[in-house]
Formats: sequence, C-alpha cells, structure tokens
Amino acid sequence: MKLFKNLFKTKEIEEESKDSSIQKSICSLMIEVAYADNQLDESELKAMANSLSKLDIEKEEIQEIVDATLAKSKESISFYEHTRILNDQLDYDQKKEVLNSVWAIAFADGEMDKHEEHLIRRIADLLYLNHKDFINAKLNQKETNEDS
Repeated sequence: MKLFKNLFKTKEIEEESKDSSIQKSICSLMIEVAYADNQLDESELKAMANSLSKLDIEKEEIQEIVDATLAKSKESISFYEHTRILNDQLDYDQKKEVLNSVWAIAFADGEMDKHEEHLIRRIADLLYLNHKDFINAKLNQKETNEDS
C-alpha cells in the first residue's frame, strides 16, 4: 500500500515540477522581451503580471523569477532552454498563447522596439510557430493595445 501512495506522491511532485518549469520558462521569455530595449517599463511589468496571474504564479515567485532572469540577462541567454521546455510540454495552441503574451509585453509601453520584434520572431521560430500565427498575434496585440 505504501508503494502506491509513494508512487502517486511522486507523480504529483513531477506534475508540480513540470508546471513550475513551464511557468518559469514563459516568465523568462516575457522578461527577455520586456528588457530587449534595455529598459523595463512599469507598463511592461503590469502586462507581465497580468499574463502571469493567469498561470497561478504567486507574486513572490514572479519577483524571484524576474530577479533571476535579469541577473542572467547579463550573461549569454539561450532561448533554446526555455523554448525546449515549452515545446516538450505545450501543444500548438498553448504555444500561440505564449506568443500572444510576449507580444502583449512588447506593446505594453506603447512603443514597438525593433529588438523586441526580432526577439519575438526568434521565440516564434524556436516554438515552431508559423509566420501567419506570428503576424496574427502581433496584429491582435497591437489592436488590443490601441483599444486600451
């Protein structure tokens, strides 16, 4: 009986760990996009918090991830690490939602920086999203931002 309890407990821990790595990867990509223009605007942080609240990430954990990602941004960042996790765990529609979220961050400050757009293009490519979805997400978030 203990064996079954331990087996189920192990499964629960694995699921929590998987969810955590997905959340951290999404958050890291958002922060990288927000910081692509070398400044982290308050409106970008608010847009990020809004998107991340849908992932049930605690505010304290968001702050930890933000701090860790900003510290790493001074080093060479490999987006492959984060996109690999997302490719392994998310379906195509979920990856399109990630793309929409990073576009929301890019448009949050009212300015589209060329570095942000280039970075999002790289993310979309690494997530194996097609160009049509890249453009649709961009136009959708641009329209949403203009309506706000």
